[in-house]
Amino acid sequence: MKNFSKGFLVIMLAFVLLFGLLACSPKAPNGEGEPTETPGVTASEPNQGDEPIGAGKSIALITTIGGLGDGTIGDATYYGILKAQEELGFAFNYSEPMSQPDYEAMIIEYAESGEYDLIFLAGVEGLDPVNAVGPDYPDQKFVVYDIQSEGNPQYVSEYFAKNEIGFLGGVLAALMEEKGEVTIGDKTTEFETTGKIGLMIGIEVPSTVNALTGAAAGMKYINPDYEYLYGIVGDWKDQAKNKELALSLYDQGVHFIFQNTGGGGLGIIAAAKERDGFFIGYDTDQTKWDPERVIGSSRKQNDDTIMRVLKQFCETGSLPWGEAEENNASNNGIGFNYNPALVVPDDVAAIVEAVMQDLKDGKIQAPNTWDEVEAFSDVFQR
Repeated sequence: MKNFSKGFLVIMLAFVLLFGLLACSPKAPNGEGEPTETPGVTASEPNQGDEPIGAGKSIALITTIGGLGDGTIGDATYYGILKAQEELGFAFNYSEPMSQPDYEAMIIEYAESGEYDLIFLAGVEGLDPVNAVGPDYPDQKFVVYDIQSEGNPQYVSEYFAKNEIGFLGGVLAALMEEKGEVTIGDKTTEFETTGKIGLMIGIEVPSTVNALTGAAAGMKYINPDYEYLYGIVGDWKDQAKNKELALSLYDQGVHFIFQNTGGGGLGIIAAAKERDGFFIGYDTDQTKWDPERVIGSSRKQNDDTIMRVLKQFCETGSLPWGEAEENNASNNGIGFNYNPALVVPDDVAAIVEAVMQDLKDGKIQAPNTWDEVEAFSDVFQR
C-alpha cells in the first residue's frame, strides 16, 4: 500500500490526463492490488439509468487502521456503503489508514477537497481525529460509525448495543458447552464439559468492553455455575498475541471463545485449530474465517443500518447531527447466525430464539459493566 499524500494525487491526476479514459473503481478487500487511497479520485460511480435519490452526492469512507480484509467493522462498513450505493446512486471513495497520523491526515485531505457531502469514519479510531481536526472544517459532515459519541454538531454517531450482541454469544457458548459435543458437517468433536467459557478483547475501554460483559451475563443466564476466563490482548491487530492468549485459555479447559478482538481474532482461529477448540464470531458473520471452527456469529446489522442512514441523508440532506443513535435488538439493529454447517440441537435453537425475542421486548437488560455482571441474577427458566 502506498503512503497517503498529496503527491499521490498529483501523480494520479497526471496519469488520468495522459491516458484519458482511465476508470477508477474500488478494489474488493481480498488482498489483491491496492485500493484507491486519495480523495478527489472517485472510487466508484453510480449506475446509469433513472436518476436515483443519491445522484450528485459523494460519500467517503475512512476504514479502521490497517485497512480492509480482516472481516471486521471496517470491511462491514465498506460493503454496507457499496450495497447502499447500488440502490441510491451516490459516488463513493475510500481510504485505508495504516496509523493514527494517517487517519487525521485523511480527514484533512477529504475535508479540504470540498468534494464529499458525508464522510464515514469506521470504528473507535476515528473519534479522536475528527474531534481534533473537524472544527477546522465546520461545513464538513461525518458519520462516526460503531462508536457512541454525542454533542458534536458535525457528526451523527451510529452505535450498536454491544452488550446485547455479547449476551447472545454467551448464551450460545454456554448452551453448546452443556452438550459436550459439536457437529459441523460430518465431523463430531466430543469433549468433557468443564463449565469454562473464554472471553477475549483487543483493548478494554468502556465503548468496547460491554460486548464481553454481555457475554459473561449471557453465560450466567444459562448456567450461573459456569466460569468465564477473561483475557485482554492489548491490541486490535496482533494475531500472534491473540493466538498465545487463546492457547492459554484452551489449555485451561475452555472449549468456546467469544471475542471482540478485531482482525487479531484470526490468531484465535489458529489456536482453535491447534487445540480442537471453537470460536464465536463478532461484528459480522465470521464463519468464513474457518467453517470448521466458527459455530456462529453474534453481529451487527450493518447493511440495514448503513442503508437507513444513507437513504435519509440522500433524501433530506441531513441527519440528526450531534446525536447518538443506538441500533439494538428492539429496532433490528443486531442479529445472529449459525455456521450453516453446524448441526444445531433443537433446544439450543429454541433457547437462542427465545433470548433474542426477550431482548427485543426489553425483558432482559444485558450488563454494560463488570459490576453489573456481578449483580446480574436472572436465570433462564427451562
